[in-house]
Amino acid sequence: MDIYFSFQAALFFSIAHIFIRRGLVESNAMTGSFISLSMTAAVLWLMFPFFAPFSALWTPVSLIFVAAGIFAPGIGRTMSYVGIEKIGVARSVPVANSSPIFASIFAVIFLAEVWVPQNIVGTLLVISGVISLSVSKPGQGPWRKLDVIYPLIGATAFGASAILRKAGLDYVPVPVLAAAITAGSAAFFSFALLQVRGGKAALKLTRRSAGWLFTAALFNTAATLSVFYALSHGKVVIVEPLVSSNPVLTLLFTAIFLRDLEAINLRVIIGALLTVTGTILVVLAK
Repeated sequence: MDIYFSFQAALFFSIAHIFIRRGLVESNAMTGSFISLSMTAAVLWLMFPFFAPFSALWTPVSLIFVAAGIFAPGIGRTMSYVGIEKIGVARSVPVANSSPIFASIFAVIFLAEVWVPQNIVGTLLVISGVISLSVSKPGQGPWRKLDVIYPLIGATAFGASAILRKAGLDYVPVPVLAAAITAGSAAFFSFALLQVRGGKAALKLTRRSAGWLFTAALFNTAATLSVFYALSHGKVVIVEPLVSSNPVLTLLFTAIFLRDLEAINLRVIIGALLTVTGTILVVLAK
C-alpha cells in the first residue's frame, strides 16, 4: 500500500502542476498559492477531530509545527508557484523538488547527522541539473536565468520544514496533528502575505483561471493526504524517493498538455533527470 499511495501522490502532484500552469496564464502565483494552501488547511482541519483530540493542540511543541508550516508549505509552495509563473513547469518543478538536498544539509548542521558519499554524489547531480535547467533556452514568453532562485528558495524552505517536522514529531508522534497545524499556519502566512501585497487587489482571478486553480488545489490536497497514507503504511526511505519522482511525470505531462505554453528541449530533459536522480540518491542514503 505504501508504494501505491506514493505513486498516487506523485501522480496527483504532477497533475496539480499542469493545472497550476494553466491557471497562471490569467492569474498570478499569489492567488494560486492562497487557494491551494487554504483548501489543504480546510480539509486537514476537518479531518483532525477524527484522529486526535483538540487538547493535543495545547502543547509547546505545536509552535514547532507552526514554524514548519510557515517555511513549507507556506514559503515553499508560494515560491514554487512563483517559479512556475516565471520560468515554467519543466524548469521550476525539478528544482523545487530538490528539497531533500537541503534537508540533508540542515540535518548535518543541526542534527549532527553524517553525510555519506552518496549524499555528496546526489548533491552534485542536483547542482548539475539546476545548472542545466537554468542555462537552457527559454520556452515561449519572457524568461530570466536569475528567476531560478525562486524554486531554489522554495526547495530550501521545504528542507527547513522537514527538519522542524522531524523535531516536532519526535516529541508528539501524531502525523495528523502535525499536518493540520503546518497547513493552518501556512494558510495564515499566505493570507498575511496577501494583505501585505494589497489584499483583494493582489488577487487576480478570472472565471477561467478559477477553474484551473481550484482543480489544482484539489489535486494538491489529495496528493498531501496520499503522502500521509503512504507514510502510515511504509518507511520514509521508500515513500520519499517515489514521491520525489513526480518531476518526471510533470515533464511528460508538460510535453503533452502544455505544448502551447512551454517548449521542452534536450537540456531541460537532462536537467530534470539529473535533479530527480540526485534527489533520490540523497533520500536513499543510509
